[in-house]
Amino acid sequence: MSAGTALAQTAPAADDQAAPAAPTPQVDEQDSSDEIVVKGFRASLGSALNAKRNEASAIDMIKAEDIADFPDNNLAESLQRVPGVSINRVGGEGRAITVRGLSGSFTRVRVNGMEAQAISGATTSDRGINTGRGFDFNVFASELFNNLVVRKTADAETIEGSLGATVDLNVARPFDYKDFTLAIGAQAGYNTLAKNVDPKLTALVSNTWDTGIGRIGVLASAAYSRRDYYEDQFGSGGWNPATVDGGFCSPVGVTPVSPALNPAQGTTATDCVAGVPRPAANDTNYGLVNRSTVFLPRLPRYGRFHHDQKRLGLTGSVQWEPAPGIEIGGDVLYSDYKVFREENWLEGFSFARAIASPNFGKPQTAIREAILREAGVSHTQGANFGQTVYDIDYGVFDGVDVRSDTQYDRFRSRFTQYTLHGNFDVTDTLRMTLLAGKSRTDFDQTEQTTFLFGRNNTRQTIDFREDRNQPTIGYGFDVTDVAQYTLAPGSAEIRTAPSFVDNENRMIEGNFAWKAAEGFTVKGGLHVDRFDFSVTPYQRANNFLVPTLTTAQLAEVTKLVEGFGEGMREGVFPSSWVAIDYPAFAERYGLADYSGDFALIQNLGGTRKVREDIVSAFGQVDFDMRDTGLPVRGNVGMRYARTKLRSTGYSQSIQQFVTAEHQYEDWLPSVNLVADLTPKLLIRGAVAKVITRPELGFLSPGANVVISGTPSINSGNPTLEPIRATTYDAAIEWYFAPNSLLSAAYFRKDIKSYIQNQALQQTFAQTGLPLSLLANSGLDPNVSVFTVNQARNTPGGPLEGFEINYQHAFTFLPGFLGNLGVLANYTHVKSTITYYLAASSANTTERDLLGLSRDAFNGTLYYEDSKLSARISGSYRGPYIIALPANNPLQDLEGVDKSLIFDASVSYQLTDKIKLTFEGLNLFDRRYRQYIDSDRDSTFVYSHTGAQFYLGAQFRF
Repeated sequence: MSAGTALAQTAPAADDQAAPAAPTPQVDEQDSSDEIVVKGFRASLGSALNAKRNEASAIDMIKAEDIADFPDNNLAESLQRVPGVSINRVGGEGRAITVRGLSGSFTRVRVNGMEAQAISGATTSDRGINTGRGFDFNVFASELFNNLVVRKTADAETIEGSLGATVDLNVARPFDYKDFTLAIGAQAGYNTLAKNVDPKLTALVSNTWDTGIGRIGVLASAAYSRRDYYEDQFGSGGWNPATVDGGFCSPVGVTPVSPALNPAQGTTATDCVAGVPRPAANDTNYGLVNRSTVFLPRLPRYGRFHHDQKRLGLTGSVQWEPAPGIEIGGDVLYSDYKVFREENWLEGFSFARAIASPNFGKPQTAIREAILREAGVSHTQGANFGQTVYDIDYGVFDGVDVRSDTQYDRFRSRFTQYTLHGNFDVTDTLRMTLLAGKSRTDFDQTEQTTFLFGRNNTRQTIDFREDRNQPTIGYGFDVTDVAQYTLAPGSAEIRTAPSFVDNENRMIEGNFAWKAAEGFTVKGGLHVDRFDFSVTPYQRANNFLVPTLTTAQLAEVTKLVEGFGEGMREGVFPSSWVAIDYPAFAERYGLADYSGDFALIQNLGGTRKVREDIVSAFGQVDFDMRDTGLPVRGNVGMRYARTKLRSTGYSQSIQQFVTAEHQYEDWLPSVNLVADLTPKLLIRGAVAKVITRPELGFLSPGANVVISGTPSINSGNPTLEPIRATTYDAAIEWYFAPNSLLSAAYFRKDIKSYIQNQALQQTFAQTGLPLSLLANSGLDPNVSVFTVNQARNTPGGPLEGFEINYQHAFTFLPGFLGNLGVLANYTHVKSTITYYLAASSANTTERDLLGLSRDAFNGTLYYEDSKLSARISGSYRGPYIIALPANNPLQDLEGVDKSLIFDASVSYQLTDKIKLTFEGLNLFDRRYRQYIDSDRDSTFVYSHTGAQFYLGAQFRF
């Protein structure tokens, strides 16, 4: 919904009525049965605080004015304003959330009261397609929704499955508005790196009528946006010990000889490869570098990404009130998220390859110059434990195979949801509610191609001495001259990996609320849910089957990447280089329709299906003792859930699909208490047992072998039990002034069980899998190291932390200063989980949960009068782990560095109906950094996308 649109809300039922069992709390501005109107940012804050105050459970809410007026591209960026909520960014835009340190897989998301899942894709370093339980919020525009509610404590009537929080996303409905409402907004967006203008449009129309069959309301809304922008980055492709993949070429006379003498491959006693002499007999660089304690980037490279995304959202809602106390309605939500992304890299390819045909790698590379940077003492178990480790700081290498690497992605994610709801006041003391719905996500990645071609046996220079995040990288040839490149077998590779992900939720539930006595309401209900999930990926049979092109033919299907490096350190890299013109090549050689040599086969190892059938029921008593003189209210209840699982996956060992079944049940008690010590001061307490079901990717009974990128073997486990925990929450809240709050909360989660992959670094030969799985890969089974992962239930550990929240409207200040206000919150979390690094239970480490940032804060300073509304916001998130162990040998983990992002918003009410708006996102173009290894802290990815600005107008009638 566009900014400036008013919401009409009706006060909650009086005390002599049963409270509704609705997915979101009723909200009012004051203790009155009169209809009120929420208008303006300050008023929306007050309404959200009132909802928080009246709830027995711990919640935080963002109202529609709050959403639309914050400078946000999508729902994730709106939610990061909530205390305890942080976000993961992809391409400079929010994608997923964490709540109190728990990642998106621990958070359950309901849309219009029904659990749903949204899926988007990402780059490889950003973990690619979401095939887990996490919700990708970037699929939706924030303008579509009336309010967002984050439920931080569990109660029996809220569906199970969340260890972190339950997030409710609710679209607007016609009865939210008093009269006919029409709102239209238009903005033009400008990005400082891409330097282009993109549109953003919103519209809402709603009306209600009193008819002979009762009150009827109809609402429709739409939001459309496009972002066409660039991302420039340095990427290492991970870091490897120098000795991995066979090590570097040994000097003359050094034994053992590396690589082994093979005249057919150009390797002799004097040459690493034809045209690349071995280092001299007295050379010291080989001995300095070629050790397990020395690390080098696998794919030292810079890249220019082109993102083009289109986001369309539509909602429709109908409500009918045939008689007082009866309300029936239906909602439709549709989202269409289309993304095109092209990544263009220029990289040293040999550092990531062993001596295997048709790509001869690191052993044929000679070290000419080397300076190391001492990077601390390794605490990773293995060969380097307790030893001083080093990163390459400066190096000159000959015999490097350089590749122009283009990844071409095109995907579309469509989300559709239909829900029907009914609220029935059967008697003065009994209310019944019904909810039924179906939601579906279709994710179609129709194109996902990695195209590599280049020049073999050239020179590459890598220099980190001035900046560890932005090294200077040079080459021994003119990278803009297409005649210097070759596209032929031995110097090229074309990988294709289209993928299709579908999920569908169908549910029905019925609840009742019976006012048994003054201050006591008995609730109960039954919920039935079926969830179907499937992944169907495809691939080429042979990635190394490529045509041989002459220089003239290559010139016809290539282009120049131009303009790279603005905002980077000057001179770090060529601003232009030759890259494949993907559409031209695809059309000419059959890649566009996957014909001929580019015919696809199904990736059976990655194909899997999951069906979950869940039946749950609850009983709960809500109580309010304040009329008796005891200032206590709350709820106590029990939820029962039975989960039946049927999963299918492909077993490589028997070359066929297998299906497994599993079942488990849980009894989940909960208590929420609130003591209103004074009219302005209250304390809260809550205890509950909760569960989070296993990640979908863990449940396949098959195994998958990945031979491109970082080689890995992933084996599922369909008999996993859920993650179970007991949670404790306590809070004190002081509503010391209108629209103001000072609160502190403590939370603890005793995680009884956890699920994790136990990873082991092995050569392929050591896994015992058939060598036929490496067909056409060129990998040596006795040399190439794989990361072998299998999911298992493991012991958990405690998570605890505290939250401080401060909101203050400075109405006490004189003059215009009384229009100022501030929002600020800080969250600190710590956890201890034992991670198993190998099959042996003795090989462990204690670390924070994946995705947990120990510290996070958000702050907003705002000003609002009758015409002008302005605010600036800052969001900080501390570093967090994204993979443990790391996907590269002898390193403990991969993580994301701390970040501090500033946004701003200004609007001016030109007339009663027209508002002008200006918004700025990531005002200072803050960089995004991933790292590998907690001791060395080596840069994995370092990127920026530019600052984003929007200028627009909104019309409301």
